[in-house]
Amino acid sequence: MAAQTVASSGSGVPEVIERPDTRETEGDHDRFSHYVNKTALTRSAVSGEAVVALCGKKWVPTRDGERFPVCPACREIYAGLRS
Repeated sequence: MAAQTVASSGSGVPEVIERPDTRETEGDHDRFSHYVNKTALTRSAVSGEAVVALCGKKWVPTRDGERFPVCPACREIYAGLRS
């Protein structure tokens, strides 16, 4: 869901500006391991910054991904990239 911000255009009429939702996601995404760029994953391990998976999930990795099944959306996107 996109967040909305109300801004004034100078004419006194408010404008609604759509911006993408960049909040960290919760729920089912946490039950899967996700495909992430290896360089971004390494950078995250050093700096603690969030990474973005192929499916769009944004989070700071803290768990061993080997213990979880692969996210179906990430798997589908990755398969499309390889072909």
